[in-house]
Amino acid sequence: MQKIFNIVVFVVGLVTGIITGAALLAYAYQEAGLYPADDATIKFMARERGWLRDDVE
Repeated sequence: MQKIFNIVVFVVGLVTGIITGAALLAYAYQEAGLYPADDATIKFMARERGWLRDDVE
């Protein structure tokens, strides 16, 4: 019985740690200003580099 309890507590702690770590990483990513590029930014960069034609929507 004790072994099953230890396994359950381990799994709960592992899941909690993974979720907390992902949230902390996402927060640090945003605080550093490293936001993922949105569609408008991607299209702007593609036009500047000549990868996207203006007549194509």
